[in-house]
Amino acid sequence: MPVTARRTSLSRAVSQLDTSTSRPLGRTLAKHRKPTKSGSPRTAAAVLSVGLAVSGGAALTVAASPATASAATTTTTVPRGYWTIASKPLLRYGDRGPTVKYVQKALHLGPDGYFGTSTVRILKKYQASWGLRATGYTDKATWGRLTYTAKHHLLYGPHRSVSSTSIGTFRARVLREAAKLKGTPYRYGGTTPRGFDCSGYTGYVYKKAGKKLPRTSRAQYSATKHITRKTAKPGDLVFFKSGGGGVYHVGIYAGGNMLWHASKPGRPVAKAKIWTSSVAFGRV
Repeated sequence: MPVTARRTSLSRAVSQLDTSTSRPLGRTLAKHRKPTKSGSPRTAAAVLSVGLAVSGGAALTVAASPATASAATTTTTVPRGYWTIASKPLLRYGDRGPTVKYVQKALHLGPDGYFGTSTVRILKKYQASWGLRATGYTDKATWGRLTYTAKHHLLYGPHRSVSSTSIGTFRARVLREAAKLKGTPYRYGGTTPRGFDCSGYTGYVYKKAGKKLPRTSRAQYSATKHITRKTAKPGDLVFFKSGGGGVYHVGIYAGGNMLWHASKPGRPVAKAKIWTSSVAFGRV
C-alpha cells in the first residue's frame, strides 16, 4: 500500500535526534590543500550548508573558496656604469659601462669603459687640481666639475702646479722646455728648433733641462731606469713599443695619459694623448 510521507520541519527533525550518541546527522565534507612553500595560511576548505528536502532526505550544498596564488616579483638591478650622466652615479673602482667611458673621456683617458686603477689615479689628480677631495670616485661635486671641464675641453684646474715639491725640480724644467717648443715642425733627423724628430726633440729638451740623452729612441730607452706607469711622473720619458718589443717612438710624459712629442712629418711638436697601451716609461 502507498506510504504517505509527512513533511517534517527542520526544527522537529533536529529535536528527534538521539542525544545519547555523538554521531552527527549527515556527513561533513571538507577539502584540504597542501600549504605553499611561502608559508601562506591555509584557506577554508569548504563551507557546508545542509537543507532538508521537502519530501524527506537530505540535500548537501558545498561551496569551495578559490585558492590564492602568490606571484614572485623579480627586480632587475641596473649596474651603476649604465646609469645616466644626469643621475650623477657614484662610480668607483670596478664599475663598467658607457657612463664610465664618459668619465674617462673627460679625464682624457683612453675610454675602455672599465673603472680601473689608472682611472682612479688620474681622477684623484683631477680632483686635487680643482680643490676637491681626492677620493678617486665620482661624488656629486666631482660630477659638477667633470661636466664643466668636458664642455669646455679642460682638464686640470688652478690648484695643479708643476713644482719641485710635486714632480721634482728637474722634471719641472723638462716640462717647461717641452712646452716652449710647441709648434716646431717635424724634421727627420732634426735635433734643433728648426725641426725635430721624436728622439731629437726629447734629447734637446733634456739637454736644456740639464741632462744629456743618447741620440736614438732605442738608445734612450736603454739609458733610462725603467719604471711602471703607476710610478711615472710628468717629465719622465714614455717609449712606444712594437709587437716584437722594440722601441719605435719616444716622447715626454705630461701626466693624465698625455705626452709632448714630435710625432711625424706634417705634424709639429704638440701635446697629445697616449694612443696605445703598448708603452714603457723611463726615468733619467
